[in-house]
Amino acid sequence: MVVSVLISCKQDVPGRYISETDTAFSKDILDVSAKINKDPFNADLYYKRGNSFYYQKRLNDAIIDFETAVKLDSNNAVFHFRLGETFLMQDSANPIKTLMHLQKATSLKKDFYEAEFALAKLYLYRQMYDKSLKAFEKLENQPEYADNAVFFIGMGYKEQKDTLRAMQHFGKVLQINPQHYNAVMQTAAIHAGRGSNLALQYYDRALMINEASDEAYYGKGYFYQQTSDFEKALAMYDKARLINTAHKLALYNSAYIALAKGNYPKCLDLCNTYMEMDENNANAFAMRGTTHEKMGNKKAALQDYKAALGIDPKNRPALLGKQILTGN
Repeated sequence: MVVSVLISCKQDVPGRYISETDTAFSKDILDVSAKINKDPFNADLYYKRGNSFYYQKRLNDAIIDFETAVKLDSNNAVFHFRLGETFLMQDSANPIKTLMHLQKATSLKKDFYEAEFALAKLYLYRQMYDKSLKAFEKLENQPEYADNAVFFIGMGYKEQKDTLRAMQHFGKVLQINPQHYNAVMQTAAIHAGRGSNLALQYYDRALMINEASDEAYYGKGYFYQQTSDFEKALAMYDKARLINTAHKLALYNSAYIALAKGNYPKCLDLCNTYMEMDENNANAFAMRGTTHEKMGNKKAALQDYKAALGIDPKNRPALLGKQILTGN
């Protein structure tokens, strides 16, 4: 009888039950759980535990508690915001729930800029450009959000292929905040796409802001590669890989340059290193196949060409290489 009563009580609890003695959780979680178990209808406690999960990067656990907090107090704007923000942070974000909770947060609390900023970003991610633009423009006059609001307006224009307006907004960002790394990098990328040497100045500016930026070194390297300055390109790729040993593009392009320069043993070594990180890149297999072919190892070359075509049946280098080796 006592057991059935206890079970019935637990079933009536609105949220997740965690025993304060469960060693699978941190002390912070257990401390709040003990309070929840004594006061299971307290929305603030579920919100507090959800925050602990949130900062521990346990997003699914956080969502369970935030949803409970919202269920217990549906008129709390902060609860809706944190739930929507957590959905937004997930790799497989739920756009419908995210949108619903962020919109609810902004409707419940006037001038809730943090929620408005998250909602504006969601509009941008969902390519709802008109709504995104209006939302970010509303935040331009808020000092805490001004530079990032203008930056994301620029990103919206860039996504719509309006690079002129994008550049205007990135320039405006740098007037507000000269140390805005992302605005510098986006400006560098646009100049690089135009083949302008100004790209190098902006990549250097990015490195002054963040000397450990593997992407800035990679950007410089790719610019040098596009202008056939291979030695400088390799030097930049080496720096990028020194900072980030898993930088696949820097590794792949280093292999490509080694192949172009006829340094086949180096190319083969770099390709093998690349394969350890990514076994599903048809171009990498095709490049290693070409390297084997140049070194006279036709059997290994054919194996790599077939592997490339197994991933991408339309891979042109592999199709051409296989045709040369087999005659069909």
